[in-house]
Amino acid sequence: MRECDRGLQRRKIRFFPITLGPMRMLTERGLTLKAKIETMGYQVVECYPGAAQDIWQIPRQHRDRDGLLRGLEELGVRGLTTEMTGDELDAVTAALVGRWFLAGRGEMLGGTNGILIPKDRAR
Repeated sequence: MRECDRGLQRRKIRFFPITLGPMRMLTERGLTLKAKIETMGYQVVECYPGAAQDIWQIPRQHRDRDGLLRGLEELGVRGLTTEMTGDELDAVTAALVGRWFLAGRGEMLGGTNGILIPKDRAR
């Protein structure tokens, strides 16, 4: 088990191991995208939107997409629309986690190659 997975477990955040059937394909896709983006000169980090949503105590997309939208708005995100998909709201969540990290309010579980999550609840 990866160190970042142990960190999620300690925080009681549900996740699927990267070796689990369908997750293996997503992991391979992510690694391919990471390599392409890094060749363009950008730093790439992994973010798990569901962990951030749990920490911020807002719903995950599959449980309550409208609640997720409202929760992101309460966290200060502007420009969201009711037409946005759950995947788009997860992308917004990941971007917000990145912003928090740059502001000193995030942490990298498992070191530099780990998973980026917010440090606190924000409320």
